[in-house]
Amino acid sequence: MKRVLGIVVAFGLIGALTVMAQEVKPGKVDVVDFGEGVKLEMVLIPAGKFMMGSKKNPVDPFSKIKVEQPLANELPQHEVTFAKPFYMGKYEVTQEQWFRIMGTNPSYNKGAKLPVTDISWDDCKIFIKILNAKTSDRYRLPTEAEWEYACRAGTTTRYSFGDNLTKSDANSYDSTIKAPVVVGSYKPNAFGLYDMHGNVWEWCNDWYGPLQGGEVTNPKGPDNGTYRVLRGGSFYNYVSDARSSYRSLHYAPSTHYYSYGFRLARTADIKDAIAHPVIKTDPSVIIPVTGNLLVAPFTESKAKEVQIEVAKILKKEVEEKADLGKGLKLDLVLIPAGKFMMGSPADEKSRNGDEKQHEVTLTKPFYMGKYEITREQYESVMGNNPTDTKGTKLPVTDVSWNDCQEFIKKLNTSTKGKYRLPTEAEWEYACRAGTITTNSFGDNTTPNDANYRDSEIGKSVAVGSYKPNAFGLYDMHGNVWEWCEDYWFGDYPAGAGTDPKGPGAGTHRVLRGGSFYSGKSEVRSSFRYLTAPSIRSSTFGFRLARTP
Repeated sequence: MKRVLGIVVAFGLIGALTVMAQEVKPGKVDVVDFGEGVKLEMVLIPAGKFMMGSKKNPVDPFSKIKVEQPLANELPQHEVTFAKPFYMGKYEVTQEQWFRIMGTNPSYNKGAKLPVTDISWDDCKIFIKILNAKTSDRYRLPTEAEWEYACRAGTTTRYSFGDNLTKSDANSYDSTIKAPVVVGSYKPNAFGLYDMHGNVWEWCNDWYGPLQGGEVTNPKGPDNGTYRVLRGGSFYNYVSDARSSYRSLHYAPSTHYYSYGFRLARTADIKDAIAHPVIKTDPSVIIPVTGNLLVAPFTESKAKEVQIEVAKILKKEVEEKADLGKGLKLDLVLIPAGKFMMGSPADEKSRNGDEKQHEVTLTKPFYMGKYEITREQYESVMGNNPTDTKGTKLPVTDVSWNDCQEFIKKLNTSTKGKYRLPTEAEWEYACRAGTITTNSFGDNTTPNDANYRDSEIGKSVAVGSYKPNAFGLYDMHGNVWEWCEDYWFGDYPAGAGTDPKGPGAGTHRVLRGGSFYSGKSEVRSSFRYLTAPSIRSSTFGFRLARTP
């Protein structure tokens, strides 16, 4: 294993220290097969020391010449030691690599060998989680210190190629290409890494914070913060932003942009003889979530397009019919993963205090009942109909949350179907179906849209009596209240959430959607109703969800 060594040189009264590295040679390259000819190449980066950040330039007090100084967030320059080697992606992660793991391509500029873009820090972590599950490896984003060390590759100049960056060195704004290029289009640095300057910004693992002073070993940045760090510049940025020490800030981990990408790091296995398995496509863990897929708001045509796309990936149908026996079917609709704003904006009419708006990411697709569970479906599973009035196609009512769980338990025993109630976040996402209005059909509610109090029907009607939303779900507004799975009712979190499931303890469960007895304000997409899990009502029903 080669180690980067340094010679310390003193500059008299100025007292500046510079590390001059010996010749650096590319390390061992580890190749991981993603299948279908797609491979990931990782370069072994040796342990060593380097000076991180920028040094202050000496100022002659007798001269009137202004001396350029580094940015404040690149100070103080300090010595960093890496006690162990690590692997770094030879290239930025490409669109074909992303697609092999995620089943999607969020990038604005399309091309198999182009770097994947339009991804947030959060998206990178989802990709890595799935990749690690498939390979049993320890992939991660590089720390900011690892990134700069790998970028410099033994140099102390502004760039790994010297103090000047030309059009032949990297894809920056000065290159006039104004778009990402195929990875590896420019010469590599001394470690054998390509495109560490320009092309696309690269997410690092760290929270943003001031650089540490003194000598540090294996730094990882602050324990918490508001922003994550990007490094390396992009095709859209000037060469000064592509400097080895330049730190981009003020970008939350949920931020997407068409110049944002990443490369992987991995903890080195000292044995280095372990054969990495071929990655097999496992539809059950594909997460079609980011970029040009379902990030609300989206149109009905977009919803339909992505439903078809995700169904193909999963090798399933957009609409499935589960057999309940005796000629009865349960209709289910595939809901793609995505992001939306849960809750209501502050200016929404009749808004309640428990509807604080916040971003929610649902990382996995799921199936949702096309209709509310009917009385004949309930009776086929449970052997009884708890509803006083009869009507096979009417939604079952007078069921508590506990009753729903008994129904699901028996149904799963007989079908092995993994049925459940939807979480509250899944319910609202499926209800909104890409809309940001008060209801999935707009800001106004009329008797033509749903069965609620102003409809003056005074009872539930046959499921599917009103037009569906963009996902193809019926009666998400009105008819009967629908129980949600969430552990318990509670306040929404302060920030963005991923696959939220509610508090782990409480006294009330959640119902959504309103009923034939509800006013306009209660059938809104964001309205939350709560009661004890043992309570039954002639307005309470439910619909099912299922993991693919």
